[in-house]
Amino acid sequence: MPKWRQGNAAAPAWSVIVTLSMFVLAATTGRAGAWTLKEAAAPYKGTTIRTIGEALPPLEALAKMKHKFEEETGITVEVEMYEHSEAVNKVMLDLNSHRGRYDFIIQPHRELGRFVENGHLVALDKFMNDPKLRDPNFHPETVLYDRLWKEISWYGGKMYGFPFTALNMFMWYRADLVNDPKEQAGFKAKYGYDLAPAQTLEQYRDLAEWFTRPDERFYGTAIQGKRHEALWYEWLNFLYAYGGDMMDVASGSECGPIIVNSPEAIAATEYYKGLMAYSPPDTLNYFWDDVMALMQQAKVFELIMWNDATYAVAVDKNASTVVGKMGFGTTPIGPAGHRVGQVEGWTYLVPADSKNQAAAYLFIQWMMGFDQQLEQHLNGGASSRPDVYASPEVAALPYSQASMDSNAAAIAKPTIPASPQITDILVRELSSYLSDQKSAKEALDTAAVEMHDLLGECAPLKYPVK
Repeated sequence: MPKWRQGNAAAPAWSVIVTLSMFVLAATTGRAGAWTLKEAAAPYKGTTIRTIGEALPPLEALAKMKHKFEEETGITVEVEMYEHSEAVNKVMLDLNSHRGRYDFIIQPHRELGRFVENGHLVALDKFMNDPKLRDPNFHPETVLYDRLWKEISWYGGKMYGFPFTALNMFMWYRADLVNDPKEQAGFKAKYGYDLAPAQTLEQYRDLAEWFTRPDERFYGTAIQGKRHEALWYEWLNFLYAYGGDMMDVASGSECGPIIVNSPEAIAATEYYKGLMAYSPPDTLNYFWDDVMALMQQAKVFELIMWNDATYAVAVDKNASTVVGKMGFGTTPIGPAGHRVGQVEGWTYLVPADSKNQAAAYLFIQWMMGFDQQLEQHLNGGASSRPDVYASPEVAALPYSQASMDSNAAAIAKPTIPASPQITDILVRELSSYLSDQKSAKEALDTAAVEMHDLLGECAPLKYPVK
């Protein structure tokens, strides 16, 4: 072969070797410099971080999963679980005292405005903009339900958290009884239409009436009538279904005209009280834990309940006697003519007085990853990631479709600083109506006036009061 031919043949071969060597070196260098949780957490190894939240399956699932994070990082995670109100009260005591007991908190989003305005929280930009802490593969703006995230974890245009649970309320019912031929025949003979899961509030009431059998200690429904936040949350489903709301605003962070005593709101409240006739005699002492237990014990036909409690009824055979007997659907349609739900969620937040903010952020970021979100959801969580709902394992859960459908038309609730006081006002006034101390209009008129007094000029009364 001529030398010039050998030379030309050798040059490409050498070029390939050099190019491949450079590629391997670059790839190796890239891997060596890539972000890892272990390296990011190295400065905080041996640290203990503490959190607090509601004692329900999502937090129980987190507590079972945290060992994986602990093993990889050397950071210990301690979890405190309490009933809803106690979890909120303990956090407020800690924040107001500036003790810094909790390094991150898991709280209902109605508290967000109050926390921010009082200077209790750290905006997460502090961590998201730090390349030592931020996982470059974590892109919340593309992997989360954006509207939900912005509504429950942002305030004043700033990001303060990530959703711990994307909550909604939907209908639970006994599918085995709906499919019972004897029940079907008896129901049609009385009401003139086929027995089926309720699509409207009228049907919901008919079903509650039909299945109320006090002699058998079985009831058509059970309202959450205790003077507790649960009463307010349950009532909202009927308020929205009638076309009512508390204030005439587009977002929970806005202040606007008060409409809680509108004709629609009064009618919704009267309907709600009417369900007491088909509830157990002590229904005014119930909140969500009580009605969940009734369904687990096969003592009630239908309820409007939270998606994060559904696992304990539909899947957990150690806790529930009705596994395999349940059905789930969106809340029934009311006079408003369309299905509605409520934007709700508990959110991860980092207190300003936390002594271990960076370590807390690393754990929160880790929990928002797909694998952790999937595992938590399958064990009773309520993820804010659409790709989790798209997974085959989640799609196979009997309540997944109802949960997704309920998110589609959800209405935002207040997150302004006065939101907790608004809730307290309505809980008190709704309780006074259910216990026959006031009429629906009197109770809602009182609530409207007190809300106006609390909020001032930004919240004028839209409807007259007596």
